Amino acid sequence: MNVLDYLMSFAQVVKALQVQNKYKEKFLHPYLAKLENEHKGVFTPEQKFKIQKYYGVFIPAILCNSYKNLYGEKLNDKERERATLFGILTPMGDDLFDVDKLPISKITALTFQPDHYNATFFSEKVTKQIQGFLLKNVPHKAAYISASKAVLDIQVETEKQLNQNISQAEIEHITYTKGAVSVIIYHQCLDIVADQQMLDALLYIGSLYQLGNDLFDVFKDTRDHIYTLPNTCTDFVTLRSKFIERVKAQNKKIMALPYPLKRKNRFSIIMNNVNARSLVAIDEWIALEKKSGGTIDFKNKTRKELIIDMEKPRLILKWLYYTWQLPRL
Repeated sequence: MNVLDYLMSFAQVVKALQVQNKYKEKFLHPYLAKLENEHKGVFTPEQKFKIQKYYGVFIPAILCNSYKNLYGEKLNDKERERATLFGILTPMGDDLFDVDKLPISKITALTFQPDHYNATFFSEKVTKQIQGFLLKNVPHKAAYISASKAVLDIQVETEKQLNQNISQAEIEHITYTKGAVSVIIYHQCLDIVADQQMLDALLYIGSLYQLGNDLFDVFKDTRDHIYTLPNTCTDFVTLRSKFIERVKAQNKKIMALPYPLKRKNRFSIIMNNVNARSLVAIDEWIALEKKSGGTIDFKNKTRKELIIDMEKPRLILKWLYYTWQLPRL
């Protein structure tokens, strides 16, 4: 990898975000308003934040766009629409489990037979409409259904993370699987279905992303009594070593893909940009661990101590350094 690869990767990300932000104004905002009007309800502030800042913008622009660039293609209008719609579906589906406490039998019916589902409240109605559209319009329906089943299965398993007696092995399995299936299903919304080799790479990419989310959500997860790898960690130095080894494995999977080296280099740089943030977070937890004299007692730490502010100049510089370093491992 050379400096040009990094510059071109940066330019690719900037352009993709610009395009998706324009699409957000043109399509996403009006569509959310339309859903509220049609179904006589409102998205919560938290749902809107997740959709407009992350799932409906960052994921289509960074993840889906990077998939297509790896293949030497551009994200087309139909793919962008499906990916953006799934960006609405993601937090709505999470809330059906976590907030609405909808029985798994109903969520299963809503996932696989939305047209026959009797939706009664806002989240159900929105999910029914979008899932129904996707099932009718994804080019590879069987792959999308398989990915949907994987998402549903691991969502059920996440209930175990509310049990303080959950083992580290179980937490690790849930964390890595949840991340993997989350990035895979966005891929299966596209015109090109992921083959087994790509699925193997996405497993590592997604697992690292989910661990990254948990590293930044320690305050929220501790408050909500959700047991994750970070907030049950007793040795962040060891976690850092495991994280680095997983990045190396991910990079190896990416470089084994049957695409030109230039595209794989840029794909790896963009994927590892997120991992670089996660590594900064691990370093911050190591520092807090040392300050605490050993294992961190998360339940007795303040919100300020458990929130990592990535806007601090020293953390931004470290993030940039790791963005340079990680793809080269």
